[in-house]
Amino acid sequence: MITAGVDLSSQDQNTGICAIDWSNDEATVVDLELKVADRAIVDLIASADKVGIDSPLGWPIAFAEAVAVHSKSGTWPADYRHGQTFDFRLRRTDYWIWKDLDLPQPLSVSTDRIALPAMRAAALLSALTERVPLDGSGVVVEVYPAAALNRWGLPSRGYKGQHNHEARSALVSEFRAATDGWLTVSSPHEELCRSSDDAFDALIAALVARAAEKALIEPIPPEHRAVALREGWVAVPLLDSLSELRF
Repeated sequence: MITAGVDLSSQDQNTGICAIDWSNDEATVVDLELKVADRAIVDLIASADKVGIDSPLGWPIAFAEAVAVHSKSGTWPADYRHGQTFDFRLRRTDYWIWKDLDLPQPLSVSTDRIALPAMRAAALLSALTERVPLDGSGVVVEVYPAAALNRWGLPSRGYKGQHNHEARSALVSEFRAATDGWLTVSSPHEELCRSSDDAFDALIAALVARAAEKALIEPIPPEHRAVALREGWVAVPLLDSLSELRF
């Protein structure tokens, strides 16, 4: 089995991919790359058994419908400031992560710059031969590395960017200690994770893909299953489940 992770940016320069081979009761990082173009990502998705993508895969339904109405009639809902928090800014999965799981609030795909990676993700998925279900039930699942790290008892903040190199290096060391004995990461790949949060997040995304494949993630609440197919849904690992990925 191959699980893969994509830390998706709007630009190739800041995009990372990772592939992990889980054959013969072993887990080995077999690929870890930066500056990745669309074609390589599409090929990765086509060749892997499960792929975690660190990017929103959809938009809030209320926001998408409001934009569609506005483009036709020029009108906009008068209550956009007064409805539920998630109506226009947050998807149901974002609100669920924030309020129900008490994890850091994800960025808004409708009002923050993360909308650009989301557009790229939509284009990438549309290039595949088969339509991808946005709820994670197919080969692709949406991931949120900060939530995964939190659930696995690892630091989830303050490791991104060159100015946080020391903190990221410490995080990678802690991660390697937590996966010692079952996850093989070559020295060059480990150093790439220390030097780039894009590489490290791609590795975490590939591990979350494994968690999703093994049903070691929080289930979608029944009342949100239909919405998840339209807005996307983030796979959040179960508490302290990192060591269970190997079996």
